[in-house]
Amino acid sequence: MKSLWSKMKSFLSRLWHVGFFRKLFFGFVGLILVALVMDQFIMPAYTKHGKAVPVPDVTRMRYEDARDILESQGFKIVKMEERFDSQYPHGYVIEQTPRAGSQVKEGRRIYVILSKGPRRFPVPKLVGISERNAKLLLSRYGMVLGEKSYEYSITVPEGVVIRQSIAPEVEVPMGTKIDIVVSLGAVPDQFVVPSVIGRTLDDAREIIERAGFRVGRIRYEAVEDLLPETVIKQSIKAGTTFTPEEKENLTIDLVVSILPESEGVH
Repeated sequence: MKSLWSKMKSFLSRLWHVGFFRKLFFGFVGLILVALVMDQFIMPAYTKHGKAVPVPDVTRMRYEDARDILESQGFKIVKMEERFDSQYPHGYVIEQTPRAGSQVKEGRRIYVILSKGPRRFPVPKLVGISERNAKLLLSRYGMVLGEKSYEYSITVPEGVVIRQSIAPEVEVPMGTKIDIVVSLGAVPDQFVVPSVIGRTLDDAREIIERAGFRVGRIRYEAVEDLLPETVIKQSIKAGTTFTPEEKENLTIDLVVSILPESEGVH
């Protein structure tokens, strides 16, 4: 029995010296280390990959800001299309797919629709047509008649547009106001003061300017039985006539109704 044990020890000793057991020992230790690395680092990273995460809301943002936010959270942004939008300036995100709050995998593509800004239309030519037709034409193009002023002209007939505030063919958003200057025709020999009592303040201004005069001070008085902004007095009697030289520095002052809360001069 002792002889057999001695032979076994001698055999094992020779195996150790030739490296068999050392290789086996270190191989076993290596397997344990690999298992620890897999358990602590590789497997958690692998299981986390593909984990569902919420999509951030990037609507109402500039494209560049939306891209930075999405890429910082592991998503990829893709421009899907651009469309006109009256609410968002050019280059802002209107819509996104998937929508904000959706649970998706990291690395998912987020498709966005960008605004091209409000739709723009070319301004029509108003010079040479009547004030009434100018208003109708602007309405047809989705625009609005803005401020009106009046000038005398020996070349442009009365009531015809002389100038417009934005040149024809310039593209502007829908709803843009276009101001015009309307001809009063040739300068008359006499100017007659119009009656504006009972008119609204806006109408009175237009009537006075059409007659070749200028509106001066506007004073407000509280009146209970009249609508606000109604003219109740004018400083120069209607029907009074002036030569061009006499009316040069004249202005017509107005007294206008207001609700009883306050009075004053504007």
